[in-house]
Amino acid sequence: MKWLFLVHQVRTPNSRERVKVWRLVQKAGAVLYRNSVYVLPYSKERLEDFQWLCQQINDSKGEASVFVSETHDAQEDRALRALFVRTADEKYSALLAKAQALLERIARARSEHPASERLVMTLTKEAKQLSESLAEIRRVDFFDAPLSRKTRAAIDQITKQLSGIETHQRPSPERHHRKEFQGKTWATREHIHIDRLCSAWLIRRFIDPKAKFVFAPESKLPKNAIAFDTFGVEFSHHAEDCTFETLIKSFGLKDTALRELAEIVHDIDMKDRKFGRAEAAGLDVVVRALGDALRDDRRVLETGSTILDALYSHLSKGN
Repeated sequence: MKWLFLVHQVRTPNSRERVKVWRLVQKAGAVLYRNSVYVLPYSKERLEDFQWLCQQINDSKGEASVFVSETHDAQEDRALRALFVRTADEKYSALLAKAQALLERIARARSEHPASERLVMTLTKEAKQLSESLAEIRRVDFFDAPLSRKTRAAIDQITKQLSGIETHQRPSPERHHRKEFQGKTWATREHIHIDRLCSAWLIRRFIDPKAKFVFAPESKLPKNAIAFDTFGVEFSHHAEDCTFETLIKSFGLKDTALRELAEIVHDIDMKDRKFGRAEAAGLDVVVRALGDALRDDRRVLETGSTILDALYSHLSKGN
């Protein structure tokens, strides 16, 4: 079997550089073979990973080289394979312990009739994180370590157990038909940020294509307009939902990409990391930058809509 060996020496006393190299090695799935020597099963993609890592080490005034070797000693080959299996099993073992602890908490939640929605959301978020961790371990489990199957079974069991939890049911928002909301004037507070921007985009793209918008101080919003994201109106925050989520539910918009976008908007607007969406921080910065640069709500909506169209398209391709 062919193997890749990375021999390196980081000369800088800067601990950050050493940690950086260690993280890159871990990400590639390499394991420590001997002092300062890391190994990977050969593939063209992994060779490229090691070559890039070499370049970064050399750029940091270190020294690194990559070697391709084919073992002809069966015992040495088995030893290398065992090294990877042991490393993967250690990761699986730690993840399995977390999964079993989560299963115990889910069992307690199932005994409550009904469980709180916030608790179920917390458990669901943790389950999602465990699934992501499992996917990352499996990505670098090159030899199908023994604990792989048991860990996958535990996380599958988490999904099944979560689906059976009875929760407190909140009243659904009143349902509306889009045909009754065509060519309307919609109004919200000026200086729009994420929830108002995304809600305006949602209204124009999915509810009322000919919508007109008014952005003004709350005390000066027109009485004959449909208000949104202002205090005390129907299309605003309700319970744990932001305005964007309220609009989706009110108009019965069943679209997986929209649901994912709603999770991103929620995490930014509610600041509770309920869904743990990685895209939230980036979109938040972009929308704030738009507001600071343009200082005009209509221009923010126009430019922001282009960004949201692209993000919606990207999310749609993933479903």
